[in-house]
Amino acid sequence: MTLSVVAALAAPQRLEAVPLEVVADSRRVSGRALAESRRSAGVTQERLALLVRRSRSSIANIEVGRQVAPREFWMACDVALGCESALAAWGRTDALLRRLREQKEAQIRQLLAQPPPGCVCRELHRLLAESGWSS
Repeated sequence: MTLSVVAALAAPQRLEAVPLEVVADSRRVSGRALAESRRSAGVTQERLALLVRRSRSSIANIEVGRQVAPREFWMACDVALGCESALAAWGRTDALLRRLREQKEAQIRQLLAQPPPGCVCRELHRLLAESGWSS
């Protein structure tokens, strides 16, 4: 686990700023943990894809941190591979994603509480887009 991920997870429970790079780094770490577990079990990406009902390309993208997968996927991987490391790695990433979402929501609430200067709409749209909310 990289230092930035450890620092973000070790932060106190108050709302700490979570840079997008830290979340992306954590996703890569989770993916590498999955790839290592898969290789240790002697399972190919194709076989894991069949076992967890995903495509091989999804497995490859998740292993390099390009694709997000739900908790159920990580649980299925642990069962398929006979390990507990995939779900544990996902848990750290999920905690960062929750903190990032809370951070963005707090920023949106703060913007909405301010008097509306002309640029608030653009900033609000940017924050909404980063949070995954569609317009």
